[in-house]
Amino acid sequence: MEGFPGRIAGLARTGRDGAKASFGYFSRSGREERSLVKASFYTGVTGAVLWYVLFLYWGSAGFSSQDIGFMEAAGTVAGTVAYLVGGYLADKMGRRLLFLVGLLCTAIGLMIFLGERNLLLYTTAYSLTNIGGSITWPCLTALMADKSSPADMKFFFAVQGFVNQVGSTFAGFLGIFVPAFLADHYGLDILSGYRDVFLVAAVVSFYPIVYVLRVTEVARKPEPLIVHYDSRMRKALVMYSLQNAIIGVGAAFVIPWFPLIFQHGMGATVTQVSLMVTLSSAVLAFGWFIVPKFAEARGSVALISISQLASVVPLMLIPYSSFSLLLVAVLYTARNFLMLVPTPVLNAYLVNIVSTPIRASFLSLGQVAWQIGFAAASVLAGVLWNNDYSKTEPFYIACTLYVVATVIFWWYFKGITDPGDSASGNAK
Repeated sequence: MEGFPGRIAGLARTGRDGAKASFGYFSRSGREERSLVKASFYTGVTGAVLWYVLFLYWGSAGFSSQDIGFMEAAGTVAGTVAYLVGGYLADKMGRRLLFLVGLLCTAIGLMIFLGERNLLLYTTAYSLTNIGGSITWPCLTALMADKSSPADMKFFFAVQGFVNQVGSTFAGFLGIFVPAFLADHYGLDILSGYRDVFLVAAVVSFYPIVYVLRVTEVARKPEPLIVHYDSRMRKALVMYSLQNAIIGVGAAFVIPWFPLIFQHGMGATVTQVSLMVTLSSAVLAFGWFIVPKFAEARGSVALISISQLASVVPLMLIPYSSFSLLLVAVLYTARNFLMLVPTPVLNAYLVNIVSTPIRASFLSLGQVAWQIGFAAASVLAGVLWNNDYSKTEPFYIACTLYVVATVIFWWYFKGITDPGDSASGNAK
């Protein structure tokens, strides 16, 4: 036991060094890097509304779990098509241009959500926001990679992820809490409250456009992208896509349903749901700020794999902890932290091992696999839940698939080191 305090102290020092390094990177970054980070704050706001608030909005509008599963699946299919073509067009026509197109699609979709309850209308709105998200993410990631060195990449992604999560934290809390507060204390219809949240999100969605317009992009000489997909790149894409598809299927059964699980399956009030989401988001934001140094200490692939495997434990315990909402909140926060905290490291790792001209298309194609798995499983998830949010079967499915996906990722990528890892030998 004598070594345990030392290990804890070592982890604390690594976290402290990670925070200092991330802050140091941002303090010396240029105007364009900061513009991308600032844009990420506002995309975090809209992303939180579309991820955390949307299912409560649909539920308060009287949609069944089957209707919600259908809308989720249709929107995901639309996003998948956008991923198929968006990354390719970004690499050919320019990441900045496609980034702006994606932001505009998101803004239009959010405005459509302001209409009256209608399955077709809301499906169209959600499809547009998914198209927007599918286009913007690979463009943002590729643009960020162009602005940083391999060694600094993790810190750039950490700062961007931190700021994005701060926006998500505030939006997730206010978007869930305010409608419930107004309904409880002032008699406002909660559906109207959620609609007001989407109105604010629609206005906010135009802000990142201003910042992206300040970013420049060096024009590249047109060339066939296929020449960069050599045997090594094709194998990496196949394996990344395979594990991503499995994670997408697993996620669809549980993750977007959490607000409804907490509220209708465990008896949480809307205010308690908002506090649970806020706690999770705040802890994750802190984790993204400190995580790069852990990757340097252990290697990117090891950090990603160990963290994702560990996330399965709290996820599986959640349905058996409904007797204590405090315990559920802790487990939910731990699961999200462990599963998502390696995200900046994963993004930096991928852009560092992929040829520069195909970064956006590689990321898009890899995400297509996630989208396909998520879309197909969303319909099944809606049928499986069948308006009973106290079930445990979806958790077993999700956990099993997460383990399989992580093992696949570790097995293949453990031999491919990140040039940005100072301790690259540890990644093997």
